[in-house]
Amino acid sequence: MNEINAQKVNDFLKTRIGARFKTWLKICTHCGMCADTCHFYRANDKDPKMIPSYKVRFLLDILKKKGKVDKEYLDKVYSTVYHECNMCRRCTHYCPFGIDIALLISLLRAMLFDQNIAPEGLRKAIENYRQFGNQMAVTDEDWVDTIQWCEEETAEELVGLTIPIDKVGAKMLYTVNAREPMFYPQDMMEAAKIFYVAGEDYTYSSKPGWDDTNLAMFCGDVKTARTIVENTFKRADELEVQQVGVTE
Repeated sequence: MNEINAQKVNDFLKTRIGARFKTWLKICTHCGMCADTCHFYRANDKDPKMIPSYKVRFLLDILKKKGKVDKEYLDKVYSTVYHECNMCRRCTHYCPFGIDIALLISLLRAMLFDQNIAPEGLRKAIENYRQFGNQMAVTDEDWVDTIQWCEEETAEELVGLTIPIDKVGAKMLYTVNAREPMFYPQDMMEAAKIFYVAGEDYTYSSKPGWDDTNLAMFCGDVKTARTIVENTFKRADELEVQQVGVTE
């Protein structure tokens, strides 16, 4: 059995559970109104364990235990918050008290991340964000090379087409999912064609800020999630654009 730092767990939650969270945990009457809004509940023969309000039971339990839980217990929390909820927030819209269950689930994910418990794929993506500024570990050089290659390929079809990079004063900074340059550059080419025909004034950024995904958010890694957003706004300011465009 792995040791869990109970004091760290307790301190993490206590410093983040303010009046709003406490009220939500206190006023939930388990009326069941959120049940049918959950696709996990409906897809599992209406298993009562899948009712959204039941999934956040761990929060009160951990607080009552002052963080004194073991790895086996946190594995159960992990299974629920990652495999039985995708934080779509549909339940929140149907709760008569307006309890944001997804936000409570997000807090549990953040607590787990603080204990270094998170899906391996997400942890790897977060490492990539921190090192390269994007989830796919695309270097600045490879990113620019990909844009230039897309331009060459697309210009054969639409003569005169160019794909701007670091164009100061463009109307829009266009951002993409980092999977596009890695696996689907044709998506970037199609976007370039549309922008060219439409006469759109846009630019790519050669520096971090061009990946518009934020997988750190799904782990509750607020620090990295914030850095990702700040990268985009920083480049938007530096390039003096009016808008930030996001891929599909």
